[in-house]
Amino acid sequence: MTDTTAPAPSPTSSGPRTAVVLGGGGITGIAWEIGVLTRLLEAGVPLADADLVVGTSAGSVVGATLRLGGVADAYAEQLEPAAAGPEAALDGGDFTQRVGQAIQGATNAEEARARLGALARQVPVTGTEPELVTTMRERFGDAWPEGQLAVCTVDATDGEFRVLTAASGVPLHVAVAASCSVPLVWPTVEVDGRPTMDGGVRSGTNADVADAAERVLVLSCGPELSQSPLGPTLPGVVSTRMGADRPVFVVEADAESLAAFGSNSLSSANRAAAAEAGRRQAEGVVEAVRAFWAGGA
Repeated sequence: MTDTTAPAPSPTSSGPRTAVVLGGGGITGIAWEIGVLTRLLEAGVPLADADLVVGTSAGSVVGATLRLGGVADAYAEQLEPAAAGPEAALDGGDFTQRVGQAIQGATNAEEARARLGALARQVPVTGTEPELVTTMRERFGDAWPEGQLAVCTVDATDGEFRVLTAASGVPLHVAVAASCSVPLVWPTVEVDGRPTMDGGVRSGTNADVADAAERVLVLSCGPELSQSPLGPTLPGVVSTRMGADRPVFVVEADAESLAAFGSNSLSSANRAAAAEAGRRQAEGVVEAVRAFWAGGA
């Protein structure tokens, strides 16, 4: 079962067509990606000038932050005690088992995602709106930033993959909240009257959304399987691009970073350690990323 079709927003400027892809990874994933970007931006790698930024789940938060010019402030925030906000206990083994049971027997990726969406729609909203919507409204507001930002989501009714942009007419905070709505954990978010869930249901990075870009930098919060019944995976996208001589550079959380994440990616307890690990890991690749981004690799 595969799903290889994704609409890729067109770059807004001439010249080299570049993209930054930011994958999902929970609260600790946000911190790690912010740490990586902080060091790369400090080193003068102009990632904020990318023609396209693609964000999935945690990556949608980081992508909006990058486009809004808030990475340095966000890094400082990761090092401070977390304010009250959406957190959850996530047992990775139990989550994986429940997902496997839900999609067993599905004949294609959309059906598999729709089955998972049926479970996601059972998680109740405890207030007047999902807590993620309130949180993202306070952080980002309605208006989309300048520059192409693609936020990855999945329709929780039919499993359709939907990439939200400024042209979609959806408030930024709603798009980001929907992309972060981990099924079985947080309630779905209404987008155009449709219950919508985490874009990571399809792929941890949805890197194929940036397929139109000539040069793609990917931040991945952990290894992905080579194949998935829910949609395309990063290894497949990388293999396709490399086979076509289309440059891609992946920074994947290393063992030290993964250890810093701890056992629950949806807890803020380890976000400072994750941010520092991201910054440390970026230090080791900064020159390689600089050369890649400039077209020298």
